[in-house]
Parts: sequence; structure tokens; C-alpha cells
Amino acid sequence: MDNINENELVDSGAIPPDDFYDDIERIKEISNYELESYPDLIDRLRKATSHLLISEEKLISIATALIAGNLILQGPPGTGKSSIASAIAKAFHCNLYPVTAHEEWSTYELIGRQTIVIGDDGHQQVLPVNGHFTESVIQCANSIVKNFDNPVEPQATWLFIDELNRCHVDRSFGELFSLLGTNESVSVNLSHQVEGNRLLVTPKRFRIIGTINSIDRQFVNSLSQAIRRRFNFITIDIPQRKLEGEDWDYTEATPSIAVREYQIVIKQAAERVSNKGLASFAEVELLLSDGATSLVKVLFDTAELVRYATKGSIYPYLPIGTAQLIDVLELFATNIFAFKVPQKEYSRVMDWAASIKLAPLFEADTITPLSLETFADKLKYPFNDITKREIKQIAAAGMFFID
Repeated sequence: MDNINENELVDSGAIPPDDFYDDIERIKEISNYELESYPDLIDRLRKATSHLLISEEKLISIATALIAGNLILQGPPGTGKSSIASAIAKAFHCNLYPVTAHEEWSTYELIGRQTIVIGDDGHQQVLPVNGHFTESVIQCANSIVKNFDNPVEPQATWLFIDELNRCHVDRSFGELFSLLGTNESVSVNLSHQVEGNRLLVTPKRFRIIGTINSIDRQFVNSLSQAIRRRFNFITIDIPQRKLEGEDWDYTEATPSIAVREYQIVIKQAAERVSNKGLASFAEVELLLSDGATSLVKVLFDTAELVRYATKGSIYPYLPIGTAQLIDVLELFATNIFAFKVPQKEYSRVMDWAASIKLAPLFEADTITPLSLETFADKLKYPFNDITKREIKQIAAAGMFFID
């Protein structure tokens, strides 16, 4: 029997191609393979998220949602939604195709369009340009085939849409609703592609993970019931407050999530500053956990006042994210090491860093000027100078001079 090379097997349809860009309609050949969840998935999840502030209960919820279908992580800014998405994908042994939504999006950005280019011969050519959804599905199909040949390769590629509600979702997804709303092998017609390369079937291993900001609602678009039915929604909130009597630098092996956040914020800020070459990681960590520890603790105490403000509280409610606390300490340590600031000036620098990174967050429609005034007046040292003034200016909204 004559030897048959791989190209002949691909052309005959005996095996799928390893690149589907010019064979989009053949994605259906590998579309029915389900997502592999792995017997050791919980261990994979723990390992992938060990550097993040997320409970095991939440991990299991997210993993279950992804096994079942598409996922949206919702919550305040700075709570690690994007980092969690990346870590979860890693646990499932999948790649992410990341994009950030925009209010000008249409089906052109998600499905595709045609563009005119000038060739080397000076003649115009009409070429197809795949949208983010189409591109990620093709990459997913390519990943699946590579995984068949070598299990070390990722089992799939998922589309990750950050700030999903920045776009008009119904307008952007268009006919993709028919794909997202069923488990059947429904195809979508890619009108921007050439004839014979237009029918796209989504592999069952494909997923969409989106993140939405649940705070700045005046700047984002609402999601219709149709899109909500096609995604599983899980909230990623600020960490729970520390336990009664627990200190921020508690050293037991199993501290609360609040204290873990304190430790992670210091380490991540130290890593950022050391990456700038201003000091070693050990030097920055020593500054934040020893030399300026009292100031760092006051920063966290201050964040607690507004993070967990309840109805009827004299303080405004503001879910300050972990990322914003890292930003403050990064700015603080950067200034200290870049300009060799003496220890007696540390409090001024911490106040300045908070005025730049935290005070602007209070400029929100949901916070009343009265509650801001009250909060500003009750700020403790070192935030009772520059930060206090910045918050009072926000409360005044330019209506009068702040002395």
C-alpha cells in the first residue's frame, strides 16, 4: 500500500488541519470535543491562584460556571478580576485571547469586516479581517488540534473581554446570540470571508470570559436579559474585613483573607518598585513592613472605614480595591527611594501618595458631599492634611474655596 503523507490525509478529510484560517468550515470536525476538567482540577486551581485573594468556595463556583458555559466576573475596580481570569484559564490549561471592550464596538469588531489594501503591484485588494470572536474561535480550533498531537499544548483558547459593559453588547454580538444560546452545533455566516470559508461553528471547548465594572454605572452600558441568560455571573468583591482582634501583620500560618491582602499588597508594591531598579525587593519590603509599618496600617484602617460602610453610616461607601492600595504603596516607596527621603518625612509622602491614588476615587455620584465632609474631618494622621484637603475639594465641587 502506497504511503499517504499528512497533507493528503488533511485534504481527504481523514484528519483535521492544524491551521483553520483558510479552512474555517472544517472547525466543525473538532467542534464536539468537550472541555477537559482534569481529575486534579482543584489542585490546579489552588496552585494557579495562590497569589490571589480568592476563597476556595469562589474558585469552585468559577470553575463550575466555566465547565457549564461562558462566564462574567463582576465587581468593583481593582479586585483582581482580570488576574483571576488569567489564573483560572491556566488551571484549565487554556490560553486567553485578551481584548478590551469599547463603546464604538459593533459586529465588525467581534465578527469581522472587509478592508481594502494596495498590493505590491499597485492594485487594490479586498481582504477579510476577522473580528475578536472569529479570531479567538479559530485560534481555539488550532489549539485543540495541537493538544490532540501533544497534551502539553493548551487544550483550548478562550476569548477574554475586559470591561465588557463598556460596549453596547447587543449591537456588538449581533447574530452571535444564536451561537451562545444553545449547545447545538449552530453556525454563523462570516460575510466578510471568501465563499467556502464562511460557516463558523464554535468548538465546545471554547469559552468567553468577560469582566464588568459594577461601580461606574454612569459610564457603562446595561446588559440585556438576553445576554445575561447566555453567561454565568459571579461577583468578585473586596476582601472581607479582618477578624476581631486580628492585627494587620498577624504571622500565623492561616491568617484571614484581609491579612493576606495586607501581605500581598506589600509584596506586590515591593516587586513593582524593585523592577524599576530603585532598590532591591528586600529593601522595599523592609521599608513597608518595618520602617513605615505604622503608616501602612493606618492606610488599611482608613480603607476599612469606607470599604465596609453600611446604611446609616457617617462614612461614604467606597469599595476600594486591592490594586488601589498597591498603587498607593508603590507611589510612596518610589518617592522614598528615588529621592532618598529621610524617615521623618515618611508621613508626608504617604499622605501625598494617598491624595493622588485614593482621593480621586471619592469623586463618585453615589457619594454625598456631606458624607465626604464628615469622612475628611475624621481622617487620622497622616491623612489629615493633603488627603483631607483633596477630599474636601471633591465635596465642594468647586462651589467654594477650601481653606
